[in-house]
Amino acid sequence: MKLGLVVGHTSYRPGAYSQYLQSAEYPWNIDLAKRIEACAEGLEIKTFLRDTQGIAGAYADSDRWGSDATVELHFNTSDNGHATGTGVIYDPESRESRDIAKLLCQEIRAALQLPDWPPGTGGVVTPFQASGEERRGQRSVTSGRAPATLIEPFFGSHRGDCQVAEAGKDALARAIVAAIKRF
Repeated sequence: MKLGLVVGHTSYRPGAYSQYLQSAEYPWNIDLAKRIEACAEGLEIKTFLRDTQGIAGAYADSDRWGSDATVELHFNTSDNGHATGTGVIYDPESRESRDIAKLLCQEIRAALQLPDWPPGTGGVVTPFQASGEERRGQRSVTSGRAPATLIEPFFGSHRGDCQVAEAGKDALARAIVAAIKRF
């Protein structure tokens, strides 16, 4: 199976900054992608960046490579410092995207031991459920041919989430690989 990893955001617009990680999403997830590749265990994994081509271009590259599934890497943030948890966004028009999202959320929650986000959803949400009218992540989960998900494994704005994520970064990488292998 071929897994395409898309690193969310770009080097010039690196996403949310976490004071607890002393990092923005982009560099933190570049490192996570390398860790995922290092523990591929029988999967073919390739990382795609949005730097020069945006979302559609990264997913087009992933499709050309022949990805069987695509996971976009992010971390969440909130003005509410108490917001916590793991969420995975999927394409509501794709049963495979939903199935992968469920597996990813199960494995990530087991690795990081964080609650589901948004609370009461099981951590598996559509773009609309993730943010209402904004439809957060919709372009990402619908831009490619392969079933796609967007992970928000923890909140960069929550000290405890960041401590767990930083200490468990290798476990997070292994969890992503395990979920894709289960698919």
